[in-house]
Amino acid sequence: MEAEVRESRKALQTALNIGAQMLSSGAEISRVEDSIVRMCRAFGAETVECFAITYVIVVTISGENLTELTEIRRINTFDRNMYKLTELNALSREICETQMNPEQASQRLREIENRKSYSLSGKMFIFALISLSFTLFFGGSLKDMAVSALIGGLIAPVENVLSRSAMNRFVQVFLCSVVAGLLSIVMAGIWRGVSSELVSIGNIMIFIPGVIFTCAVQEIFSNNMLSGLTRLAEAVIISLVIATGFVLANVLL
Repeated sequence: MEAEVRESRKALQTALNIGAQMLSSGAEISRVEDSIVRMCRAFGAETVECFAITYVIVVTISGENLTELTEIRRINTFDRNMYKLTELNALSREICETQMNPEQASQRLREIENRKSYSLSGKMFIFALISLSFTLFFGGSLKDMAVSALIGGLIAPVENVLSRSAMNRFVQVFLCSVVAGLLSIVMAGIWRGVSSELVSIGNIMIFIPGVIFTCAVQEIFSNNMLSGLTRLAEAVIISLVIATGFVLANVLL
């Protein structure tokens, strides 16, 4: 009986750990639920019930050789990491296709978790590229593009430091927006011919919650109304916070 309970708990916790990492990396709710159900069945569960929303996952498993168990997992941190999500999706498929046991799956999960995330220099380059591209898209000059890219690169270390703190996600976005707004106004004052508005537009695009909004729409059309509306509200609030941050920067200067 004790061995049965241990096997059940190991299978449940492994599937839940992978599902929690997928959710925190930016996966949509329906994919997380489906992946957990499939992995639990691959581990030997006959009946699996999974319910997930943006911050919580609840899973119950039972089977002929598994004791019925229920576990709840609270998701506290989020890092929209598409590379990590791709690896986790590949792991969940491999578990289902090769009948990998929970110990092997846990080892693979640890390997994925221990891999380095995006480097600071990589983030700086991507932030600069995003800012530059959107400033160009909205009609910015070469000077505007250069300043926008410079500010985008400078925002990356700020965002990196804030993301490691226990600070609320909305506060992080607000502070980054204020810093970006102040830098764009200061740079426009130093370099003649630079439009602070076009530079700000490029910098704003770094923080726009496009992935969150897309996932929200997908959840709503998948009949996950609660999760979809929660994410939609999150996207709207982040957008308002971004606007407030840039407005405050203009008021201060």
